[in-house]
Parts: sequence; structure tokens; C-alpha cells
Amino acid sequence: MIYKLINEDNALVNEYPAPQIYKTLSDEEKNNIYTFKKEIEKITIPKGLGKVYVNVMYDCIQLEKEYILKYSNGHSREYYEKEIEKICNQMESFSKKNNLFDFYLGCHILLMG
Repeated sequence: MIYKLINEDNALVNEYPAPQIYKTLSDEEKNNIYTFKKEIEKITIPKGLGKVYVNVMYDCIQLEKEYILKYSNGHSREYYEKEIEKICNQMESFSKKNNLFDFYLGCHILLMG
């Protein structure tokens, strides 16, 4: 199952089971989730794509993280898809430079709406 964990404003979701899932994460996982969110937003906010929220899929072997962009501000879906591809490439480079590639492998950047 997929659960929303972190809102666009960086606040932890208060609804069950988000707080319980968050408590089970290591400090390193928590830090990496926020680090990736901030790095993605360094790209999305200046381009007018907005902030992202984070979902996690917790009932699998590896914690899967989804960084979600909301389709809402008048850009075409095709524009978002091209930008997401660029963001994925930039995040891959970022993760390799910062020794976070294993974490990156469990990340997905998606468009909702």
C-alpha cells in the first residue's frame, strides 16, 4: 500500500499510519527523504512546477519513495513529463555525487492530477 508521509510544506502527515511509519524509519532514511525533497524542489520551484509531497510504499522489501508533483498550474502534461525526465537525470547525478545512489534506486518522481 502507498501512504502519504510528508506534505508540500514539509510537515509530517498526521493521519494514520504516517506517524507510525515515520517512527520506524532510521534517522538516515528520514534525512535522505527530506534531502531529496529539498533537492527536487530546488529544480521544480524556480520552473513554476511547485513543491512536492512524499508518499511511501512500506510493505515491500525496500522502502519505495514517491515524490509527487501536482499537475495544476497551466503547463501541459507533456511539459511536465519532459521536466520530470530532466529532474530524474539531475537527481541521479546528485545521488551519485553524494553517495546516495542506493537510496535513489527506491525513488520515483511522479505527476498527479
